Amino acid sequence: MSTLNKRYLACREDKKSILCIGLDPALPTQRAKNVIPGKFWDMTHENQARLEFCRSIIAETHEFCCAYKPNQQYIAGFAKEDHQALTAAIKEGGAISILDSKLNDIEDTMESALFHIHQWGYDAITFNPFLGNLESIVKLAHRFTPEIGLFVLTLTSNIEGLRYQKEAKVHGKAVYLVIAGEIRQYHADGCIVGATGHVTKSELNTIRTIVGDEKIILLPGIGTQEGDPSKAINAAGHNTLINVGRDIIYSEDPKVKAKKYNDLFNTLREGS
Repeated sequence: MSTLNKRYLACREDKKSILCIGLDPALPTQRAKNVIPGKFWDMTHENQARLEFCRSIIAETHEFCCAYKPNQQYIAGFAKEDHQALTAAIKEGGAISILDSKLNDIEDTMESALFHIHQWGYDAITFNPFLGNLESIVKLAHRFTPEIGLFVLTLTSNIEGLRYQKEAKVHGKAVYLVIAGEIRQYHADGCIVGATGHVTKSELNTIRTIVGDEKIILLPGIGTQEGDPSKAINAAGHNTLINVGRDIIYSEDPKVKAKKYNDLFNTLREGS
């Protein structure tokens, strides 16, 4: 059992939670809605504004949350100290930190990226297996102490990915099935499968069967993207993390919203 899996199991049982909250702190200069409130934007530096917003969400929701997933594209420009402050807040909240970086590159470049991510203090990253080097990247990520966990993009929540993940074939098999097989073969920690409508219950169940019961399936698409949590929980098994982002962090009361989702997920788990 991997280091990440052990931490996940301990956190899940301690908090009775499979909720993962996506941290996507958008600036008011970036878009018109779903942005960080003015009380944070009034700060002198945008890094400070985004960091304090994220820390406020963690402070309000950590009781009901097993993991946080900061999106690299929303915290672009963070200095080492900003990342460390964010991961420290997540750790203090008793949760797992997953940097949603969707990294993929050649081994030498990935070695550099993982070095910095380890310095920043993240427990895991999201990884794009498109370059076909999952085996070597797992070895690189797991050589750190503590290990950096890998959540591998498998069948994503965006419908545009279907032509690559479902329709494209490798030796007659859909790409997502090949990726699922490599996740198990090369001992990655988990996979990412969308909970939205274009991923069927049967496909999700097949992925679980291939990767094995121990792997953690991270399921984005619940909340704003209107995915089905019942399908996700029934088909993906016990070792799951269900990600909700904007519907919690930009709600009027993130704590109440996080509790609502956590209660819903626990009710569905009990009935599965």
